Amino acid sequence: MKQAMASAAVLATLCCSTVGAASSAQAASTLTFNDRNTSLNRTLRNPTFEAARTSYGLAQEMKHGAILHAFMWSFNTIKQNMRSIAEAGYTAVQTPPVSQIVEPKTDVHGRKHFTENWYYVYQPVNTDFGSQAVGTRQELQELTAEAHKYGVRVIVDAVVNHFTSDWKAIDGSWRSLDNFHYYPDKCIGEMDYNNRWNVTHCPVLGLWDLYTEKQPVADRMARFLDAAVNDGADGMRYDAPKSIELPYEFKGQYSNYWVTILQNGAQFQYGEVIQAPDAGLDVPAYVRLFDQYSSNGGATTPTDYGMNLRNMLAKNDLNHNEIQSYRINDVRDDQLVTWVESHDNYATTWFDSSAYLNAWQIRMGWGVIGARAGGAPLFLNRPAGSGGQGNPVFAEISQLGDTGDEEWRSPEVVAVNHFRNAMENNAEELRNCGSNQCLMVERYQQGGSSFTDGVAITNMGSDVDLSNTETQLADGEYIDQVNGGMLTVKHHVITSGTAHGGKISVFFNRLPNKHGVAYIASNGTAFKTNTTQVTLHADSVADARYTTSEGDSGTFTDGQTVTIGARTGYEQYITVTVTGRSAVDNTPITYTVRMFKQDPSIVSTYRAYAKQSAKWPNTYAYVYVDSKGATPKVIENAPWPGVLMTHKPGTCDGNADYVYEVPPEILKQSGSYPIRVIFNNGGPGYVHGNKFPPDDMAATQNAHVDKEGLLIDGDYLWDGKITPSSQSWTIAPCKPM
Repeated sequence: MKQAMASAAVLATLCCSTVGAASSAQAASTLTFNDRNTSLNRTLRNPTFEAARTSYGLAQEMKHGAILHAFMWSFNTIKQNMRSIAEAGYTAVQTPPVSQIVEPKTDVHGRKHFTENWYYVYQPVNTDFGSQAVGTRQELQELTAEAHKYGVRVIVDAVVNHFTSDWKAIDGSWRSLDNFHYYPDKCIGEMDYNNRWNVTHCPVLGLWDLYTEKQPVADRMARFLDAAVNDGADGMRYDAPKSIELPYEFKGQYSNYWVTILQNGAQFQYGEVIQAPDAGLDVPAYVRLFDQYSSNGGATTPTDYGMNLRNMLAKNDLNHNEIQSYRINDVRDDQLVTWVESHDNYATTWFDSSAYLNAWQIRMGWGVIGARAGGAPLFLNRPAGSGGQGNPVFAEISQLGDTGDEEWRSPEVVAVNHFRNAMENNAEELRNCGSNQCLMVERYQQGGSSFTDGVAITNMGSDVDLSNTETQLADGEYIDQVNGGMLTVKHHVITSGTAHGGKISVFFNRLPNKHGVAYIASNGTAFKTNTTQVTLHADSVADARYTTSEGDSGTFTDGQTVTIGARTGYEQYITVTVTGRSAVDNTPITYTVRMFKQDPSIVSTYRAYAKQSAKWPNTYAYVYVDSKGATPKVIENAPWPGVLMTHKPGTCDGNADYVYEVPPEILKQSGSYPIRVIFNNGGPGYVHGNKFPPDDMAATQNAHVDKEGLLIDGDYLWDGKITPSSQSWTIAPCKPM
């Protein structure tokens, strides 16, 4: 988290307060704890849950399954995507922290940007539920209920070490020095991580450190976590656990904190115990606590392994000798939560940043950790359009509460997840194929078959012929569930098969049951002819039917086309809906599209062309209707920075490198108001050089005057130069399309 030191004014207010000394022993908690098996009873011991879990092919044990880190998704966003999460093979989904917090800042349009904002979600003000970023307690309850319908379990992120650095923002029921460590004479300067007393008693980055040795503090936190489990949570992820002392860590001062808060009824609990050469840090002791008080497993994070893997991915190096060890001692492989990157790696750019890795490299890393037998791999969903060389860490295409990019359900990631689930409890063998750029993760059973065994191959190099490669796999044929093709094994030797270059090849035969899908394919969302056709699709769907706003309806089969538009006037919308029931579990399925019928006699195609800007790796177009506040909400093509323009060198008869067409929906909604466009590189608009036209003043974020965008009422060309001139924005010199 970003450093946020308490202000001098607050410290002055506190200087004369009395801080009670910790007693040498604490009385045991008098709380009535949740049953140890609260989560287990409603999931693995519940026939309805088990039917859903097995139908989606998800792992039985949370410690074996993949976890989707829904980074800054709201409860409602997670709920709305639950079916997709299950279909993508994630055994569990991890929410953001569920505490009430210092609320994130919003811009003038009410958008909650990531930049300088996301870390507020890790700054609680009390032990109550809900925030503007994630939602209400009721929405959390609805989320967990929805998850269990699909056989998915929910891990909540719990911030139990500290509160916000803003003393005045802390809830009045907590705002007493009796509840916090306060040692201004001892906690001076930067944290000394070789002094365990300092680590466990001094504030992390200025955040108010809870007085965890005191039983009343522990009891209040325990009630909060118990309530989360009663609301449907199945697991806990603990933030900054090494900053909380172990029970017998300090002579003469027993701490009952962990023993109290861990007895909450969750089946899986883990802590982000960041590895470092800290003197006296006993990582296995934390794992033993998490495991002892969870009904189905506890874990820690092998952060050194993740760092090493990222370094190797950056070099396209998958040497199995370097990847084999999880680089942590005295902890079992099934007591780990592994990752290519965590949210701290990604978002905290001043420490061990992973943001330089692009989506392909992250995907290749998932091919390694997702296929392995050890650990419960966690996939971080990055914000949309963010990360990788030349891209901002936060492109602000998505905001707090939204889903991020689509990598979490890319075909390769999904195939690896299903492979992992199908191979639960199988042994593993790692070996390179052809070179250190190609890694095979074989999963097999002694005396197994082509139905029980499989291999996931991550290849960061060129195509590799796998013929004559030794293997632990049983004899038989294995299908590549990503790229097609077959791998054949005879006498534990591969006789034919290819590891495709730059891809993950996932060879196995045991897929989960399908739940059915119905959708509509169309050539865009608008058309200028009298009629057009849409294609209806259904797979594993019973009673598939369609309806249109023109009055047509009926049953359909997969691939059937329907003609629309004949009974709808120009400049009107047509709605097409398909419905049905899953042939597997009878759940309802609905999918709808809206098509806009444009008047061909109206010139309603506005295209923005742009030349390559010398200093920008990418160019975005932020398009908005300049209604001067007359409309109830901003009409825009997307939140800042808008939409990535199509890179098309030579377009506009050789005069441009990028093109973007203003959506017909914006044209329709604009009425008589002008439409404007701002070109940018995806970065913050207040930074000079990030956008065109530039602001009138851009010295600081709080001392600039936003420049209105360029008027667009047809096809125009920007010359790609940041300095305005008479040639900056001209009618596009290209033939009409």
